[in-house]
Amino acid sequence: MAQPLSILIIDDSPEDREVYRRYLLQDQEYTYTILEEESGEGALALCHQFQPDGILLDFLLPDMDGLEFLADLKQQSKVAMPAVIMLTGYGNEAVAVQAMKIGVQDYLVKGQTTAERLLSTIHSAIKNTQLRQELQKSEERFRTSVENMLDCFGIYSAMRNQTGEIIDFRIDYVNAAACECHQLTKEKHLGQGLCQILPAYQEIGLFDEYCQVVETGKPLVKESLIYTWMYGKQQLSRAFDIRVTKMGDGLVASWRDVTEKKQAEEQLRESQQFVERIAETTPGILYVHDIVKQCNVYINSQVAEILGYTPQQVQEMGTELLLNLMHPDDLAQFLGMYERLGAFRDGNIIENEYRMRHANGEWRWFCSRDTLFTKDADGSPHQVVGTAFDITERKQIEEQLRLSNERFRLAAAAVNCLIYDWDKSKNTVDRTEGLTRILGYSLQEAEASHEWWKDLVHPDDRERLGKYFGNISAHENHYAAEYRVRHKDNHYLYVLDQGVMKRDLNGQVVRVVGSATDISDRKYAEVERNQLLQLEQAARAEAEAANQTKDEFVAMVAHDLRSPLHAILGWTELLQTRKLDAVTIARALETIERSAKSQAKLLEDLLNISRMLRGKLQLELSQVNLFNIVRMATETAYPAANAKNIFLESTLDESIPSITGDINRLLQVLGNLLSNAIKFTPPEGRVEVKLFRSGADAQITVTDTGIGIKSEFLPYVFERYRQGHSTYKQSGLGLGLAIAYHLIELHGGTIQATSPGEGQGATFTIKLPLS
Repeated sequence: MAQPLSILIIDDSPEDREVYRRYLLQDQEYTYTILEEESGEGALALCHQFQPDGILLDFLLPDMDGLEFLADLKQQSKVAMPAVIMLTGYGNEAVAVQAMKIGVQDYLVKGQTTAERLLSTIHSAIKNTQLRQELQKSEERFRTSVENMLDCFGIYSAMRNQTGEIIDFRIDYVNAAACECHQLTKEKHLGQGLCQILPAYQEIGLFDEYCQVVETGKPLVKESLIYTWMYGKQQLSRAFDIRVTKMGDGLVASWRDVTEKKQAEEQLRESQQFVERIAETTPGILYVHDIVKQCNVYINSQVAEILGYTPQQVQEMGTELLLNLMHPDDLAQFLGMYERLGAFRDGNIIENEYRMRHANGEWRWFCSRDTLFTKDADGSPHQVVGTAFDITERKQIEEQLRLSNERFRLAAAAVNCLIYDWDKSKNTVDRTEGLTRILGYSLQEAEASHEWWKDLVHPDDRERLGKYFGNISAHENHYAAEYRVRHKDNHYLYVLDQGVMKRDLNGQVVRVVGSATDISDRKYAEVERNQLLQLEQAARAEAEAANQTKDEFVAMVAHDLRSPLHAILGWTELLQTRKLDAVTIARALETIERSAKSQAKLLEDLLNISRMLRGKLQLELSQVNLFNIVRMATETAYPAANAKNIFLESTLDESIPSITGDINRLLQVLGNLLSNAIKFTPPEGRVEVKLFRSGADAQITVTDTGIGIKSEFLPYVFERYRQGHSTYKQSGLGLGLAIAYHLIELHGGTIQATSPGEGQGATFTIKLPLS
């Protein structure tokens, strides 16, 4: 099948272009896509657009000659030049030579060109161009590959003297890696003698070995050659792997800097020596296993003490070691893991637990930690360095712990409490099913965090708990606290939370294990007991106070009855002597009468209190006029006020309607209030009585400028047997106000006492309903 080609004909003669087109169509080897152009500029544009395989170029063009066109085409071409055949009407060889230098493949003379000659010239030119392009691509690939090599590479030609002896090697080519290795630029390498720029080659004999390669054709291989040379004032010493092969009258050399590799190997050797030195002091079995050779490279003497076999016996077992000693139940898993070693990377640590049979026949548990090393070339597993420790006792403890945990789970299911394990570092909490039994939450509903539990605590208890746990010192590891927790149905239970804390080396709590027990019944019983106790204590205190008050009352009664009685008896005895004058007799009778009335008043108060306590105090009700009652009480009190030079003033509203009440009892209340006001007001003082209407009530106030009432005594001023001042400073049993309070209540009214304070007087206010 004919191959397709594109040809551009550049000629300003249409007749010539027609002839060339006819010749091309006769070709049996190629099929052509023919482009035509008569000017140089147009042809350059077509070349840029279509990039033809070949060009038939007329030397003389309207706008330029063929040499100018070629110069422009070469500058324009970004890739290889196409095959160019110049057509000229002159047989000028000088022009032809110049054109060939620029890039023309061949030239033909117009008038002497036949179809056969044209096609033959085109075939040859295109094939030559293609070969040149392939060669150019091959050279570019070679240079690109060599320049990107990490290894150093150089091409050298032998430099001989007149007798044919090699005296040096000329440097024809070096790659970038070689320039970096020698710390010289490529320009300082090319054309120079090898020994001229690197004289150490002769000193170490490497030059002579290079000569042997050229003379004998035998390649040279040197590994880890130590090469030292001076670079300025600095002496450099490196290790190289070298490969040298003859090429013509010269050689090709490649070399690699293996200094770091050798250093690493030396470090590995020292590390292995270090491992061997410490191996005998290692408490466990230490071994180095070669995965490729399937054998132990090294095993320490601890194997005899731990497993009962000497290192020599273990080495002799070889690959049969695992088959002979490992428990069958563990062997398959162990071998399966090692079949997957390709998935591991260099430096990975592999841990295993398995059983091995001791020399005495006993099965022992072992834990091994193997560090994997791989080959640099392909990364395949190469060697394992590991240790194995006897963990039989630990396994026994774990089994005991498993049984203990199982017993714990059974016990936790049996008791009515929640047991929890809080890992503070992870902030996770494991809880038993007691959570459901006590609080109604399933284990799935509970969040595995401490914050979930904190949200259940009663808000009033959170701050107290925070302070309690915040005050636990770093030396305390036990705790116990009582608080309320919200049940799933939103009521609160009392729990007793107690447990132990585990701390790290810094004293920080890292784990808390405890239990929460429902103590609601106990707490509610305690609350009820405390309430009863408080009531009992209050009742006892009240009874004791009542007893004390009664004792004081009895003492007051005895005193207040004895004083007038002594006066009566004393004056009676004096009267019986009949030796008194008329004035003294009158005074005696007056004193006896006053004392008798005082005793009668005391007895009447006692009888009234007795009737009050028994509910027998009765009112004799009728329609009464409050204006008249208040006026009468004020007039009755006037002599006592006047005797102390106290100003007694009244302001009374006559329009107050009548009410239903007991005249005598109301006079008794007002008389008591006015008597107290005058009694406790010093001379030159003031007592004011008012009667007025206040809404639906008639209001009576008695205000004095006397000694006042202490604020702490005001709540008790109407209680029985109470006196706001020293018991014996004023006469009376402290019953008057209590009787007044009761009598006003019987009338459906209220009585109230106020005082700005001690020494600032007092006001007593009575309110009686008008309807």
